[in-house]
Amino acid sequence: MKRKALTLITLLLTPYIQSNIDITTLSDWDINDFDEETLLVAKSSDTSTAWKSILAFSVSRPNCVSTQPIIMVRSKSSTNYSNGDIVLAEMKVDKNKPALLKLEQEFGFEDDGEYVHWFKLLKFPSFESSNRVEIKFKSQTPLKSFAVNTTGIRKASYVAEQVCNSPVTIQQTVSRLEKI
Repeated sequence: MKRKALTLITLLLTPYIQSNIDITTLSDWDINDFDEETLLVAKSSDTSTAWKSILAFSVSRPNCVSTQPIIMVRSKSSTNYSNGDIVLAEMKVDKNKPALLKLEQEFGFEDDGEYVHWFKLLKFPSFESSNRVEIKFKSQTPLKSFAVNTTGIRKASYVAEQVCNSPVTIQQTVSRLEKI
């Protein structure tokens, strides 16, 4: 009974509970809360600092499976692509031959004088067990090619799926006083 009373007092005296997920794996994959039901697993490019690009995928409830790969890539201008535009590129996984990469721009935004494009991967070769992924754009596009060291992607996927399947709230900021 004493333990229940202590728990109740702690809940009443804690005005806010904030649950944010921010994990960095030993292979430098970032696992972060994206919204209330989704984790975003991402890794930055290792080929360019001026044009920092990201390869990522999501893990969402209720299924908690790694899906929906995306890339974020910068350009000097937003006028080149609109939401829904399709862009073709090549994706090379490890030492395999380059394969077709079909992208769709979902949205974009300005950041430090550059435009960041968020592309959903529509057609792509498997990279779930890869060690390196290279994305190559045609020279006439304003998008810069990049590469990502994907070592540890399977472990990062597994960790994100385990967090997703756990009872932990992915993203929440709730006032405990409002609930009482």
